[in-house]
Amino acid sequence: MTVSALHQTFTSIGLNQLSLSQAEQKELTAFINQHHQFFDNVCQQKADKNPTDLLLGLMTKIQQETVQHFVHNQQAIESMQQVLIDTLGDQQKKFVATDSHRLAIETRLWLLIQGYCGIDFSYANEQAEQSAALLTTSLALPEHAIRSDLLVAYYAGKNQKETKSASQAKGSIIQRIKSFISTNKPY
Repeated sequence: MTVSALHQTFTSIGLNQLSLSQAEQKELTAFINQHHQFFDNVCQQKADKNPTDLLLGLMTKIQQETVQHFVHNQQAIESMQQVLIDTLGDQQKKFVATDSHRLAIETRLWLLIQGYCGIDFSYANEQAEQSAALLTTSLALPEHAIRSDLLVAYYAGKNQKETKSASQAKGSIIQRIKSFISTNKPY
């Protein structure tokens, strides 16, 4: 199996820094499979654009659609969750709606690219709060814990960008020193 440009771009911005649950890994695989062809086509059509900029646009669009879908289905999800609580008690925590996992992984991916692109933290935090508020019932976790967990992705992207920038700057300095030495050789 070949790795798609979508997966490569996510990897380059710090995807491997995220600790994903087994359910989130499954959702990530489904997400990549569902969207890789579209992203590949966009990258080919807009070859003059940076793939991370294209990814930010794609993830913003997908996140908005996913939130709308989740909100539309939220009452049904919460009703199902209540039936599970009434029927299974504490065992209900083993059952989480797929929509919840999808929203969680897509929010993490969106925050990852936001961190990498240097989007303002206050905006990322606001979006993490919005997703956490939606997920708190279905994940049976406090809103602040979900928000904090989601923001780990923002910082992973930000750290990845800083690491790349520092590495590029170091390479640039070495290149300038080599260039200086080669042009200033004593004859």
